[in-house]
Amino acid sequence: MRRYLAILSAALLTATACGSQAPQGTQASPAATQAATQQGVRGGRVVEGSISDIKTLQPVISTDTASSGAWSMFYLSLLRSNPDTGDLEPGLAEKFELSKDGLTVTYTLRQGLVWSDGQPFTGEDFKYTAEAVARSAKTVRKSTLQDIVGWKDYVDGKADEVKGIAVKDGGRVIEIALTKPFCPALRNLSGAGAGGILPKHHFVAGWNNKSTDTKANIDDHPMNMKPPASVGPFVFKEWKPGVSVTMTRNEKYYRGAPLLDEYIIKVYADQVAVKAALLTGEITYGSTQPADVEEVRNAGREILDFHRFEGVSSYTYISWNAKATKAPWLADKRVRQALVYGLDVSAIVKNVVLGYGKQVFTHTPKASWAYPGDDKVTKYNYDPAKAKSLLEQAGAKMGPDGVYRWTNGAPMTMRIETNQGNKVRETIGQIAQEQYKAIGVKIDPQFISFPALLERSVPQNLDHEGVILGWSLGLEPDMYSIWHSSQSGKDQFNWVHYANPEVDKAIEAGRNGPDCSAEARKKNYETVNKHLSEDAPYTFLYMGDSLVFFNKAVQGVQPKVYSTASGWNIEKWWIKR
Repeated sequence: MRRYLAILSAALLTATACGSQAPQGTQASPAATQAATQQGVRGGRVVEGSISDIKTLQPVISTDTASSGAWSMFYLSLLRSNPDTGDLEPGLAEKFELSKDGLTVTYTLRQGLVWSDGQPFTGEDFKYTAEAVARSAKTVRKSTLQDIVGWKDYVDGKADEVKGIAVKDGGRVIEIALTKPFCPALRNLSGAGAGGILPKHHFVAGWNNKSTDTKANIDDHPMNMKPPASVGPFVFKEWKPGVSVTMTRNEKYYRGAPLLDEYIIKVYADQVAVKAALLTGEITYGSTQPADVEEVRNAGREILDFHRFEGVSSYTYISWNAKATKAPWLADKRVRQALVYGLDVSAIVKNVVLGYGKQVFTHTPKASWAYPGDDKVTKYNYDPAKAKSLLEQAGAKMGPDGVYRWTNGAPMTMRIETNQGNKVRETIGQIAQEQYKAIGVKIDPQFISFPALLERSVPQNLDHEGVILGWSLGLEPDMYSIWHSSQSGKDQFNWVHYANPEVDKAIEAGRNGPDCSAEARKKNYETVNKHLSEDAPYTFLYMGDSLVFFNKAVQGVQPKVYSTASGWNIEKWWIKR
């Protein structure tokens, strides 16, 4: 698991939808499907097993999927994705509109929305959240809002508000003025840049958005780890670091109060521990690694239901830091290409992922309407001889110990890091060590905690070389926050320092038009993906399926293509006694 929800979770930042995508198949037990139609009763709790602890419950500064999975139970966006098609549909906002000239976005809120404490939810909450993003020193989400009128003046402390965000009609209408067209505006702006909207009436005492003091912000607010009110299905109760996050029913949830009394996210050391917890009934919901699916299905036949969701928009990769201080060779495209040729990804998909996924060759998912087509991207077949040839073309010379020496005489030795407990990624690191040894590159696999890995894989830290992680992208193909050269500043997502002027130009055109048609945008993203596959800033690996088990006592779960945890109707889940 990684960050983001560019994500509308962290994927909130990059997750937006401009059109339908071809549905992928799901597999679920007949019993689970039948149970979804039964009458639910109140009571009980669901315990989800996770191998990653949260870092924050503040969406403004959130960058990982573990955190967003928790705070998205409290803080919502104005819009949501249809679980069947992925298309944009009403959420907190009942209506949404983009003007014909592409310069004005209007959201109209549902009548009667309230926070869990009974206070009204209004457009002022939206504006407060957007301005919190503007002044944050830790956020990675400023680029989502940068085209709003008055944005820079507010960021620079020259104004006490973002003038382009107007709240009208007693707080029910939010009107956003843009300086230029922003193709994914409706979805990307609906989360106020953070992905989840904050309760202003609680947070304003700790940070006043009317201030012009640019050093004051929400980043260290005491409520960041203790959400004071919820507009989502659950209300925060307790966080025990490294142990669990507990939440209780929100009686005022706009889609109806959940039937469950509690929802708990419990943290485990690794996927082996999650597997054991599923089989003993200690947790009621969790995912497994591919190697454990059949064991859990057989051993848990009496108590567990299995759901398989084919990957739609998330993929796993090895990133290569072009500015790594201990591996200067990674700045050479030929070396990065050699690292792609030197790893048998198809064998990893077959023997490690066990077919529960598909190999990918570039950033845009194959299910996306913006996918360029198989013939438009470079496909690297496993070819150790080609890999060694490329290394030598780049100037490397073989040493007596079987390890290449770079042009400065240094042995080509480097680390590949990933999060401990994720057995698939750990195995990939070990395979990379073995296969790269065969092409004369020495790898030292490092398995560290997920929070520590996130702290290390940031642009300002040049002391990392390769990192195995994954992106959860959502449905919008905009890739500005990940691949644009401007996004390699402190804590931003382009930690590999990728820079290509043609890619920047195409990303900007796909994002800001002026032609925002699907045809024009797809052509621009075709250009980006072609360069990414050729420049190889990542070794793109695979898009994995979600392999999820629910205890049979959990009723009301309805598997959907665009809701891999089925949480789209979580208010209807219930426990059969």
